[in-house]
Amino acid sequence: MSLITAAEAERRQVDAQALIAEARERARHRRRKAAVALAALAIIAVAAVLTGRAIIGSHGAAQTRPRPAGAAVGIGIVTGHLAACFGIVPTNGRRTTPGTVVALRGQITWKPTAPGTWMLVYPKGPAVASQYISNNYDQAFRFALLPGHYVIAGRYGNGPGSATTFREVTVTAGANLRVDLRNSCK
Repeated sequence: MSLITAAEAERRQVDAQALIAEARERARHRRRKAAVALAALAIIAVAAVLTGRAIIGSHGAAQTRPRPAGAAVGIGIVTGHLAACFGIVPTNGRRTTPGTVVALRGQITWKPTAPGTWMLVYPKGPAVASQYISNNYDQAFRFALLPGHYVIAGRYGNGPGSATTFREVTVTAGANLRVDLRNSCK
């Protein structure tokens, strides 16, 4: 065993206190770094949650918000009149000729029937929309159609000799088209 002088013990105690103070300072520094890292992580997490809610919230609001039917499905509106057929003799003193207006999806084509003769061919398939017109002057037809090419055709009467008239239209989403079917009976 050895004896330590009082001066030596005091110097060692000062060294030990300096060492303890340095260790405490390092521990405080580590705690500060950890606190800053946790604060930064918390800020990033809060920002991520708020961003996620904003994105999901805006999509949810857009899906649940009521919208007009035209904008919701991307339709166009086609309105117009079926002109009275003046080639048909009036039976009631007034030249109204009831008929039916139909919307056919597609376009008119021409088919050769013999050398030098062609036949008009309407689009195949069922009518997309149909409306009966009883008064050519006061009644208009109105169709809500998806975007695309259509033939709007009017037919007076039902027999094989009944007159027809048509117009081709291209419907776009949100468009309001005015299509008057002309008198083809002149």
